[in-house]
Amino acid sequence: MISEDLKLVTRYYRQFRLCVLAMLLFLVATLAVMFIKRPLVFAMLAIAVLFHLFVLRPKQKAYADAFSKANLRQTICKRLGTDTILEKAHQNINEETIEQARLMPGGSEKSAPLFRWEVSGTIKGIPITLCDTTIPQSFRLAEKGKPRVHFNAGVWAHITLPSDSGMHFRLLDETSVPTPIRMEYFSKSIRYENAPLEDRDLKTHCVLYRPMGTEQQPSYSFCKSLKALMKYTPGYVAVSVHGSSMDVFIRGRFLTRTLPLTQKPTQQLLEFDPFPELSYLADLARSVF
Repeated sequence: MISEDLKLVTRYYRQFRLCVLAMLLFLVATLAVMFIKRPLVFAMLAIAVLFHLFVLRPKQKAYADAFSKANLRQTICKRLGTDTILEKAHQNINEETIEQARLMPGGSEKSAPLFRWEVSGTIKGIPITLCDTTIPQSFRLAEKGKPRVHFNAGVWAHITLPSDSGMHFRLLDETSVPTPIRMEYFSKSIRYENAPLEDRDLKTHCVLYRPMGTEQQPSYSFCKSLKALMKYTPGYVAVSVHGSSMDVFIRGRFLTRTLPLTQKPTQQLLEFDPFPELSYLADLARSVF
């Protein structure tokens, strides 16, 4: 049975493909005119450029956005028990969320983080909000070097824990935030110190930051769940546990994916789960206690 989502996405796909066909036919006509009336070619090329900018590209974006929404509705929304998708997100996850998580710098002097495709709901009794985010982060290769900007992109998850954990620590895969950016960020913090990890596996590629003067360590069950997530995901994980909240950033993973523009949409494509790590995040939240 064809779903309403597939019908809608297919309509956008056909509109986009018709524009592509029109563009190709126009370019063939332009090539033919070149042998007949060459001065007219420049005007036709200008028309082709305008058509690409103001017709073809908007149709391509409309199709990609329609596919992304349908894919999220068929997968993540069902698992979270919600129908709401915020395309231009920053309602539940925003700059304040990143600041309170204290995992990484939340922007540069000239750029603010970008949030898209926010979805909120509950899985395994755990309230969670997800979104794609791109965070500009300033750094210098030398102390007095020219400021540069690194764009750290991935999925940000904000999770409400069942109760106050009493814990305040940050545990990051060394690749989740580039080392110069991470070290500069935490070196400026008067609240957190770099501490040795007790878990033998995690300490080979992760770093722990905890409040000054405390002996906090993530529990055995938390480390076990985190290792399961890290083993499963191709992304790089950074976790902030702070009181009754947990924030997780997975660098290199996204709720939306690159769409093959030459491939006709199918129900199978719409039902392909773009973020199966969701269940692992719920298990991680439960393991805090």
